[in-house]
Amino acid sequence: MEIKILHLTHLRNEEHYNFNTEVNELIVRFTVEALKIQRYYPAYEAAIANEGEALDVVQKSIFTGPIADADHERDTITLGMEDMIDAALRHFNEDVREAARKLKIAFDGFAGLTTKPYDQQTAATDKLIELLETKFAGEMTLVGLTPWLPELKAKNQAVVTLVGERYTDESAKTPVKMKTARKQLDAAFRNVIRLLDALIVVDGPEAYEDFVAELNERINKYNKRLSQRDGRNKKDDDPEE
Repeated sequence: MEIKILHLTHLRNEEHYNFNTEVNELIVRFTVEALKIQRYYPAYEAAIANEGEALDVVQKSIFTGPIADADHERDTITLGMEDMIDAALRHFNEDVREAARKLKIAFDGFAGLTTKPYDQQTAATDKLIELLETKFAGEMTLVGLTPWLPELKAKNQAVVTLVGERYTDESAKTPVKMKTARKQLDAAFRNVIRLLDALIVVDGPEAYEDFVAELNERINKYNKRLSQRDGRNKKDDDPEE
């Protein structure tokens, strides 16, 4: 059992912050004490917060125009789905009402979604879509919301694409604070991972098996994004295409 490798320097700023936020959520769920990473966790947690502040500065300077418009369209779809659920709560069919009740609880778990910062809303929307496609697929069908999911996916991806393009355009202008914050967070992350690797050897893999499995799932997800982007870039650069 080993923790997979993710080239953090290849991630865009938003992806970098989202990945570390997801890892931190995982650590909190398994608890710092159970993982025995008290030595390095405070620095890691602080580095994530510091990068979040730096990213906010970057976002305020670049998230304008088309990106703001795409975000508004995404918000419209999300709010429209919530309106559909509210209406279905008063449906004449009891099964539809029950499905709407369950969906209402699911959406309440993402309260304030459309008011979150761009990066947080993108990550949360991904999680919501996954939940609706799996756990609540039946309820989505009953309420008539299934056709809305491709639209929400498309609007969310449109924001991701525009942000990626803007990051590419603005990469040379990335504030020094953001670059420094990323380096500090990378170092803090590596310290945590090295400690975990050592603990797995010393204490045995059993105590860390579930945590590492979930961590590797997240690493795989971001490695897949990097591979897909690399594939698209190579295709765009191919003169025969």
